[in-house]
Amino acid sequence: MYFQIFKGISQISLEDLDPEILTVGIISLEELEQSYNLLGFSDITVNDCKNLDNHNHGNLEPYNDYLFGIIYGINATQIIKVQDRIGIYIKRNLLLIVIIEDGDDSTSIKLFELLEHLNVSKINQERLIYGFLERLISDDYTTLEKIETEISEHEDKINDRNLEKNFNNQITEIRKKLLLLDNYYQQLIALGEELEENSADLFLEENLHYFKKFYDRATRLSNNTRMLQDYSVHVREAYHAQLEYDLNKIMKLFTVVTTIFLPLTLIVGWYGMNFTTMPELTWRYGYLFVIILSIIIATICLIYFKKKKFM
Repeated sequence: MYFQIFKGISQISLEDLDPEILTVGIISLEELEQSYNLLGFSDITVNDCKNLDNHNHGNLEPYNDYLFGIIYGINATQIIKVQDRIGIYIKRNLLLIVIIEDGDDSTSIKLFELLEHLNVSKINQERLIYGFLERLISDDYTTLEKIETEISEHEDKINDRNLEKNFNNQITEIRKKLLLLDNYYQQLIALGEELEENSADLFLEENLHYFKKFYDRATRLSNNTRMLQDYSVHVREAYHAQLEYDLNKIMKLFTVVTTIFLPLTLIVGWYGMNFTTMPELTWRYGYLFVIILSIIIATICLIYFKKKKFM
């Protein structure tokens, strides 16, 4: 469907498209295949949309009188499981969005939200493009705040020694989310650079600041994402350090116990030899003497270890 923006917003058909009036369209890949000739687009761009192995996303390539690129979008609530893929055509007075993959219809929803809040009296093509791109990342600060809170909760659990068995799986999933988000923002940064560069000479010089504004926002989101990546690494290292500390405490306890029992083992081995010349064997208090001696040695060892703060 196509929407013409002139003294209001009205839905039009492809046949009614006027190149002199600002228009935004959102169509499916099948509709693009049927109409790309009428719109003056190359079949190469159509094949790029159909090619699932094409990883050259985030770049806007100039083709005669228009720009074309592919964006891999992210669903903020299901970053890993749900990802969108859309094609973007930018021609003078035309912004065309091609839905390649969008299981939750989020792209259409964001575009309709933009049109609903659009100030028609102040709109221009640069501002329209900025408005759509800005809608793609409008909720991302909230998403990053939730991820930061999630990491912070894991850190608190480590400090409280309330460690979970599946901690590694949880922190790995967070790191995957952050990696996907960073890749997402990097392509948007590249997109903002291409638009600001205005290589196809489609935009007015005085309106390029909209693309600079989008570029700056995507850069801030990327920087925030990378800080969270570093934070998650710190928390994971703190978790492993806590595990090593607990293991060292256990090993220290075993070492202390072993050290205490070493002299007792010596006594057992000594008196277990049963030489007939040992006076303790025939002494009335020999058994009691060995018990008291063992207790004294164990007590001395315990006092020593506590004084040295080994326990």
